[in-house]
Amino acid sequence: MFIPIAENLQPFDKNAKEIFSFNKTALSKFLSEIEKKGIKYIDFNPGPIKKEKEKIVKFFIEGIEEYSNLNIVIDSTDAELIELAINFSKRMPIINGFSLEQKKTEKILPLAEKYNLPIIGLLMSESYIPKTLDEKLLMAEQMIGEAETLGIRKDQIILDPIIAPLGWEGGLESNKANLEFIKEGKNLFKGVRFLVGISNLTTKSAGGIKKSYFQNILITLLWSVGIDFIMLDAFNMEIENTIKFLRLLESGGIFSFAEFSS
Repeated sequence: MFIPIAENLQPFDKNAKEIFSFNKTALSKFLSEIEKKGIKYIDFNPGPIKKEKEKIVKFFIEGIEEYSNLNIVIDSTDAELIELAINFSKRMPIINGFSLEQKKTEKILPLAEKYNLPIIGLLMSESYIPKTLDEKLLMAEQMIGEAETLGIRKDQIILDPIIAPLGWEGGLESNKANLEFIKEGKNLFKGVRFLVGISNLTTKSAGGIKKSYFQNILITLLWSVGIDFIMLDAFNMEIENTIKFLRLLESGGIFSFAEFSS
């Protein structure tokens, strides 16, 4: 069964707005609600920070570890912020992440080797995001090669082929290739794990609205090809029900409608 990662700890999420004013009570309640859903990982994405970087990172990392047992995914393009978060962490966080963009391979990727941590690799370069299966496999090879050159092991690498919004030209084909990539990648890149974030699947900017109907179909397809992690909205009841149902399919047991929220 894949591991769900709550994506909600970010400034623009309606469930987390109070927390970003350093409200410890709100943070504690927020984390408790996520843990009640059986989720073990949380993505910490503070957005771009210019002032009080250390204060903000310290508040969140120490708060998450004080008020919950959640594992942290440090989500930033700022290498300094990521390293601050690593140093405040007592548990082993996941770094999110690197790509073939020069800034990230030079500044962020080496942190995985320095601290012996897992790192998420987004399949993208300075100029493009691969769309076909062959393009994705080729870029994955390049990214794994970059990591291994620094002494990073395959079992530290988590590849994200990047979900394309359905409203984009070629979005459907790209997402089909993502499923094929995960299935093929598990055979070709032994030890490497795979992750996707599903919230971009349907977006207003791409001509649609965010609907859990399509996300739930994709979650089920991702489960069928052996995805390791899915980043998602922890407060979406329909997604929560889908995860419960898939867990039941895997583990067996007696089905009961009463176990599912309506």
